[in-house]
Amino acid sequence: MNQVYIQNLAMIVTDNCNLNCAHCMRGKSCNNNMSKEVIKATLSQTKAIGNLNLCGGEPTLALDTIEEIFKYIIHNRILVDQISVVTNGTNYSLDFLTLLHSMRAYVPRKNILFQISCDTYHQQELKRLNMVDIYLENVKRYSDFQYFGGLHYLDKHLKLYREGNAKNLNPNLTVALKPIDIVVTYVGKASKYDQNGLCNIDPCIAVNTKGIITEANASIEHQQTLYNYGDVFNDAFEEIALEKGKILKPKQWYRQTGKIIKKQMTYNK
Repeated sequence: MNQVYIQNLAMIVTDNCNLNCAHCMRGKSCNNNMSKEVIKATLSQTKAIGNLNLCGGEPTLALDTIEEIFKYIIHNRILVDQISVVTNGTNYSLDFLTLLHSMRAYVPRKNILFQISCDTYHQQELKRLNMVDIYLENVKRYSDFQYFGGLHYLDKHLKLYREGNAKNLNPNLTVALKPIDIVVTYVGKASKYDQNGLCNIDPCIAVNTKGIITEANASIEHQQTLYNYGDVFNDAFEEIALEKGKILKPKQWYRQTGKIIKKQMTYNK
């Protein structure tokens, strides 16, 4: 399999979560963590990553997995421009902070970022579990850390995807998941278009705990079925991207990527 550049690689490191928020797109928590084999099969296909998004579940419940991902990146000298994580804020972990700090020599310091979820559904679940005080204390403690990127809010102008727990919400609050479009370009020497050059995939590829190539916003159930595009053991990112998307020249690719991201961020406006 050819190595590729992926603008946004979402690695779902765990399906496990200690909350059960009403809007959670994943659905019922499962005790599945991404294995070393999936990590290797995923990252062995990547030469460079724009943004590495470590998501879940609750990522801080899979620190061994995150550590394996970072070890593989460092050992194999994969270029990563940015690392991003969103945590639910209920678990204050010095080990988590140490792991992020361990990447400071490989990723620009300002580009290592974690945020803490903050929305109505999240707060309702915290109240149900009597965890509001713990959450607030953790936010305060985390905010002193150099990689803290603030609170992560839902866009109040957008409806939720009707995935996982969110399918039980008022239908007026949700819409069907819209799979993200994919565009591909090839860059050769001196950044010229060369189909024998490095394959660049934009804007996002997602891999779940089992190694299935899927949609980042899909439920655990639908990752296996409706949005199962292949798996990292048997299928190449390049081939999947070419099946789902189209090849453009670099300038067109760049412009089209911006349009796709805008469309995805304003899907029901």
